[in-house]
Amino acid sequence: MKLTLIFLLTALLQVNAGSFAQQVSLTEKRVGLEQVFREIKRQTDYDIFYNLDMLQQTQPISISVRNAPVRQVLDICFRNQPLSYYIEGKTIIIRQKPAATTLTGAASRQTSVSGRVTDQAGSALPGISIRVKGSTNGSVTDAEGRFRITAATGSVLVFTSIGYQSKEVTFSGQPELNVQLEEDRQALNDVVVVGYGTQRKASVVGAVDQVRAAQIEDRPVGNVMQALQGTAPSLVIQQRSMNPNDNTMNINLRGISTFGNNSPLLVIDGIINEDVGAMNNLNPNDIESVSILKDAGSAAIYGSRSANGVILITTKKGKKGMKPTVRLSALAGSQNPEILVKPLKGYQNALLRNDSYVNSGANPIYSSEQIRQFATGDSEYFLKGILKNGFQQNHNISVQGGSDNSTYLVSLGYYDQRSNFKGPDFGLRRYNLRTNLTTDIGKLKLSAIMWYDRNDGKSFQGDNGFLIANSSRLPVYNNYVLKGENGRYYNNDVLTNGNPLMDLEQGGFIQQNNDHFQGSLNAEIEIFKGLKARGIASLDLRPENRLIRRFYHPLYNLSGDETPVNIQNSAQYSIEDYNGKSTLLNLQALLDYNRSFGKHNVYGLAAFSNESYRQRRFELRQQLVDPVLGIPTTGTIFDKTSYNTVGGTTERSIYSWFGRAGYNLADRYLFEANFRYDGSSKFARSNRWGFFPSVSLGWRLSEETFFRFWKDKLGDLKIRGSYGQLGNQAVDDYQTFTTYDIYQDQYGFNNVSLPGTGYTFGNPDLKWETNTTFNIGADATFLSGKLTASFDYFRKNTKDILLTPQTPLVLGGAVPRANLGAMVNNGWELTLNYQLRHSDFVHNFGVNLADSWNKVTRFEGDEQISKSDEIERIIRVGLPLYSYFGYKRAGLFRNADEIKESALPIGVSPSPGDVKYVDRNGDGIIDDNDRFVLGHAFPRLTFGFNYDIQWKGFDLNMLWQGVGKRDMALRGETIEPFHGGYSFVMFEHQLDYWTPGNPDAYWPRLTSPGTASTSNNYGKGSDFNIFDASYIRLKNIQVGYTLPTAMSSKAGMRKVRLFVSGQNLLTISKNTFIDPESTEFGSSMNAGGANSARNYPLLKYIGAGLDIEF
Repeated sequence: MKLTLIFLLTALLQVNAGSFAQQVSLTEKRVGLEQVFREIKRQTDYDIFYNLDMLQQTQPISISVRNAPVRQVLDICFRNQPLSYYIEGKTIIIRQKPAATTLTGAASRQTSVSGRVTDQAGSALPGISIRVKGSTNGSVTDAEGRFRITAATGSVLVFTSIGYQSKEVTFSGQPELNVQLEEDRQALNDVVVVGYGTQRKASVVGAVDQVRAAQIEDRPVGNVMQALQGTAPSLVIQQRSMNPNDNTMNINLRGISTFGNNSPLLVIDGIINEDVGAMNNLNPNDIESVSILKDAGSAAIYGSRSANGVILITTKKGKKGMKPTVRLSALAGSQNPEILVKPLKGYQNALLRNDSYVNSGANPIYSSEQIRQFATGDSEYFLKGILKNGFQQNHNISVQGGSDNSTYLVSLGYYDQRSNFKGPDFGLRRYNLRTNLTTDIGKLKLSAIMWYDRNDGKSFQGDNGFLIANSSRLPVYNNYVLKGENGRYYNNDVLTNGNPLMDLEQGGFIQQNNDHFQGSLNAEIEIFKGLKARGIASLDLRPENRLIRRFYHPLYNLSGDETPVNIQNSAQYSIEDYNGKSTLLNLQALLDYNRSFGKHNVYGLAAFSNESYRQRRFELRQQLVDPVLGIPTTGTIFDKTSYNTVGGTTERSIYSWFGRAGYNLADRYLFEANFRYDGSSKFARSNRWGFFPSVSLGWRLSEETFFRFWKDKLGDLKIRGSYGQLGNQAVDDYQTFTTYDIYQDQYGFNNVSLPGTGYTFGNPDLKWETNTTFNIGADATFLSGKLTASFDYFRKNTKDILLTPQTPLVLGGAVPRANLGAMVNNGWELTLNYQLRHSDFVHNFGVNLADSWNKVTRFEGDEQISKSDEIERIIRVGLPLYSYFGYKRAGLFRNADEIKESALPIGVSPSPGDVKYVDRNGDGIIDDNDRFVLGHAFPRLTFGFNYDIQWKGFDLNMLWQGVGKRDMALRGETIEPFHGGYSFVMFEHQLDYWTPGNPDAYWPRLTSPGTASTSNNYGKGSDFNIFDASYIRLKNIQVGYTLPTAMSSKAGMRKVRLFVSGQNLLTISKNTFIDPESTEFGSSMNAGGANSARNYPLLKYIGAGLDIEF
């Protein structure tokens, strides 16, 4: 904290320091003005605004100056030229020289005129330059967009500003003049953040998407990853859980390319972080832009960890010459759980459960008296009974500004999301502090970024899946009660010694406190013209703590017995205390060259970096501890799975040499090459280093004379392509060494349980995965820049994939991974953006659409089938990774004759209404040889649609997001009524079941658990378990109003905006009983089990917010 205060104090002193003179040294012979402009921009802080067509009228110049003021250099440049200039703040604006005008008589009389300048949304435009054409008389609009100027009747007023089309208005003598300016979408060349630098969008030859701050600010999301969903093509994000204390999310960029880790690399302000989830520690309001590097041309400079793409996050900073600006934002609302499954009424559930037993030849289990009792009313559904609405609030304040030679930004953020589980203050709180400071001392530029965040979470101490399962598997019988009016918790015949509400409210908690500090220092100095040296030092420090307490609480029987049914567990108090600390030291040294020679622009980068990571952790687990203090007492048992820092230490390091070389001819022909040479401690010396190069080419056809019609009538057109190799080192640490582990309670000796030793063989031949990527794309603009389009096609070929070899069970030890696999992944992406202006309305439309598909090309043994419950997944050469595998239905048996004529599973004697399967090989028996590939769970045809409209201070924004193609495999109680004797409930979506009167039903007849028919119908794993998971969702909608400047300025505020917003308000899907984002797979298509749809419920947000700017 002391270090932060020192840097903050330094920045404030620099803010008040005097500015250095803006001087230029330049010696050129017969060069174009554009080259001189580049040098002025490079040597000073000035931006230069001009039209390339205007420069065609100019003559080459010769100039030789040393430490000359900018105005002197410009005066030399424009001597005897048809152009002139004027300086507005830190911007030099180039314009045509006005024709001389002569006013006589009454027309020459000067009159004072006032007015207001607004944009097309009716918002005031401060800082607009107003000049009388042909004179030096001028003015600038104030914070409310108002101005006053003296002009003669008949003279022309010229309104100009960066980012808006200039406008000329003839003054006819009126005392009030209101002017509206249109945004100039071509006025500025957008700057795109790329690896270790920035480039003009027109010059980018890699596949790069950019998400702006406006797309993620003021949204009621819990983290940055949620905010990015649907904003960019091929950035596939699945929210597997909406639990604020868990919030499990998948993130993939351009699909699946390997068997192992498929997560993209994360870079925040130039510092690499291998955990892509670390972006969720950021305050979304601190983000300036997010660049997504997708191909080898843009990502190869990150080498061994860029095979899955790179996400570059740049945070906000101050601006030179900017007056101090204070921004406040506040959001508050409610996250409301929506339970998608609907249980039947109690009496109906009992009747149908009786039917299932009768259909199986057994006696009904509920008497008529019991059913009549159930019909008198239902109890609360247990799943609903453990949930509540969760309050969410998000507050931010920032101060931003700068002097002539320094900039500063300081921001504070607070986010609070209460859990939807009932319990003792469950939820998550996040605190953010960020400072971003820069200062120039002559040619030396210094910057310091300090970032602190803290996450305080409190959550349920058990397994959320089992908690939801125990709450959802009970019918709404009126003799099932969670909690009585007397405060007691009750059991029942299904949960016996359990009660989910008691577990939540009295069973204990998990309390996590994670601190994160990151500081980076950046120094840059110009060595000579065009060459700069940079050095970066960064430290990332993460202390974390997790405390788990589990308590006993009495559980009673509804019969009125005063003795708790769980009295035998009255001493079961336990504690688990985990502490860890990790550090990541990042050092970088870079040489950056950029120089133009006439129409030729040459740039390059040469650099070295080192990243050293260390983690130390320990955990103490104890049972039978003191009920209140959690400390050891008589009879306390120390859990043998506890460990100390010796067993919880991890260290690794990576050294890297990397670089870039580029050439640009007249902004028409573009070339770039990147490389990275990485050495990782994860591999043995012989395979430690890997070389990852790429080459990219671009051609701006619209700059060709034979394609001039496109530029004149439509806009810009660029074709680009890249080819290169990327790496993946996603392998566990120490895999090249043979490692040993101690396993407790492995055998007994002399009536004592003793530990044993296990080992994992090392593989010294382990090496990098290599991903060869080809990309070809095109960027185009139409309608004078109002419509932009971008298209890409890619192919990724991954070899030497790290896999665990197949070994005999009698080996006696585990084996390490080896380079045994290969895959190919293809896809395409399309992005369209359009802006429409009419009357007082401004519309913006954005669409992104993408698809990818993969297949395995090499796998040891060619095939592997894994099974979780009845759901099977297959790895097979020629198929997508982990495809669903199983039987296909041929409908439901209608009668006994059909059964006699059909192929049947061995040992099954089905009845009408049972499932009939396809005999694939025609041998008359349904067995493993009759299985098919049934589908694939990875989202395809992903899309996002953004629309916003502005009108006279009002604004509306909505984001739709969805998936066009995905298969979802489900099992358990959501599929099978009265599932496996474990669940005793049936849901409304299961009512279309077979009966003689409903032979065309979707679901088979009702049968009791454990019977051959039930096993045949629900236990075989077939397309009966596969559901269409395509969907479209209204991810976010927001309606706002910005108060008129005249009103807000009276209160001393520059801007006030009020808004209401909603999240996840509408989902369109073929299956309404489950969230279509539900999946058992992680980002790497890894699954720990099957999907039983026991998800944290879908949350719908309703809230409001306020933005204030001073």
